[in-house]
Amino acid sequence: MPISKDEFESGRVLTELEKSVISFLERNRNKAFTIGEIMDSINIQTNFSDLWKSIASGIFIFGFPSILNNLVTSGKIRMNIIHGIYYYMTK
Repeated sequence: MPISKDEFESGRVLTELEKSVISFLERNRNKAFTIGEIMDSINIQTNFSDLWKSIASGIFIFGFPSILNNLVTSGKIRMNIIHGIYYYMTK
């Protein structure tokens, strides 16, 4: 279905997860964080109590770096590699 020019030019809307990442980094703007630190800080819940929950949690954990990289690509946050570790911070 076609969309209007205004809708097209407004770009995509950030997800609640992306907003949480940006908000966390903005509250801590003088520090850079690893992927794991960001996940812990925004209370991402994983559940490995059974096989299916483990699979779902694993898929999410492996997909989280893509979410961060999309934010970097869109200019919302910055990324730098220090001693082989990816760190993220606000703009």
